Amino acid sequence: MVTKLTHSKLIISGSTIESYEYKERSLAYGFSGTKGKSRKKIVVVDEATKQKKIESRKRSMQRSNSKLRRLVNANAWKWNKPDGTPYPPVFATFTFKEDIKDIKVANGIFSNFIKRLNYELGHTKKSFLKYVTVIEFQDFSRDGVVHYHSIFFNLDFIRKDLLADIWGQGFVHIRAIDQISNAGAYVSKYLVKHFEDDRLDGQKRYFSSRGLLKPIEILDQNKADAISALIPAPYLAKQKEFTSKYQGKVDYKQYLLDRTQSLNDVVPDLDLLI
Repeated sequence: MVTKLTHSKLIISGSTIESYEYKERSLAYGFSGTKGKSRKKIVVVDEATKQKKIESRKRSMQRSNSKLRRLVNANAWKWNKPDGTPYPPVFATFTFKEDIKDIKVANGIFSNFIKRLNYELGHTKKSFLKYVTVIEFQDFSRDGVVHYHSIFFNLDFIRKDLLADIWGQGFVHIRAIDQISNAGAYVSKYLVKHFEDDRLDGQKRYFSSRGLLKPIEILDQNKADAISALIPAPYLAKQKEFTSKYQGKVDYKQYLLDRTQSLNDVVPDLDLLI
């Protein structure tokens, strides 16, 4: 693919739209880089290398945080009940009463729980639940046990005691987040809380069900600019300028629509522009 340049980028994540305008250096896209190749593991041998590893982990965490936040926002309030009304997102925490610290073991238990929950709710082995789950350790100590924070996008009402019985591993807490405007930011805070913890190096820090809606990234400058110009000003929720190490000064804008809206609702003929 031929490398292209742009001074504008637009990312549509459900009811959240992010606009980037690169003031000094253009953004290159469309090239075939090193995607798919494993990165060389940084072995700590001295203080300088240790700092390099921390910075590398921090950059990786920032990328994961942005992907998670956008994935959640792309799906919150976007899955409908049979009557056509949207499911409110449901946030749940699952803990282990046993001293389970091995991520692979814990993930296997969680996967089997999701299968049981799917069957309990749908009476079928076919997976239909849509969710994103973040892995976290109980505390900062090396003895912290694994637990999970999940956001479900199409979970109908379920009693807490029934959910706890299906989980069968320990404490369950359900929290309504239907009054939170930015569900992605709410969930991603759990991802960055322990970013320095090397127990998650080489591991997925979050995972999700199949078939989720994906954020839409528009890199064509003319399209990005045209769509941005049509978003009504009252939806502008945040604007700031920051300096990127690679792109220099960047003008960032975030638009928040009503939680059940999509960009198609406020920008006429959006499909023609995309």
